[in-house]
Amino acid sequence: MVLVMHDLTGTWRLVEWTFTVNGSRPTRPWGGNPSGLLTYTEDGRMSATLMSLGRPAAPTRTLSGAPASIRAAAAGSYLNYAGGYSFDGDDVLHHIELSLMPNWVGTTERRHIDWVPGDGGSDLVLSTPPTLTDGGRTAVNRLRWTKLDPPENRGSEAIPTDSSTDR
Repeated sequence: MVLVMHDLTGTWRLVEWTFTVNGSRPTRPWGGNPSGLLTYTEDGRMSATLMSLGRPAAPTRTLSGAPASIRAAAAGSYLNYAGGYSFDGDDVLHHIELSLMPNWVGTTERRHIDWVPGDGGSDLVLSTPPTLTDGGRTAVNRLRWTKLDPPENRGSEAIPTDSSTDR
């Protein structure tokens, strides 16, 4: 299959995230309660943002003013990176320029692309290549995304929140 930018262009909402270690049964990160948005633009830019919906509210107006334990919990349940993207066969390459994880800046993340039937057409499935973890195990992340309609064609589609974190 030949991929073109138009196939990915737009914003996608996370449907499911699974994590498999050493070929075991898939588990769901963050207690199976993640939310995320992934955007690809026509000019070759991308941004990915994921978070756990069970994040506790900080007792301060800004994260920088929160205690270290709250800042660590917030970072541990949030993932974000942005940069350019390109294609290599059936893979999309994310060329990371900004990231919550400083070690990712200046690197390229490879994601294999699959398409599966979804409610409104085809859902996008991005999978990491098998990767050696810090603990020496082999892991694969698989994220399923559904495409959002452009804002002018839909009502409010705010990311759901855990009612315990509403202010």
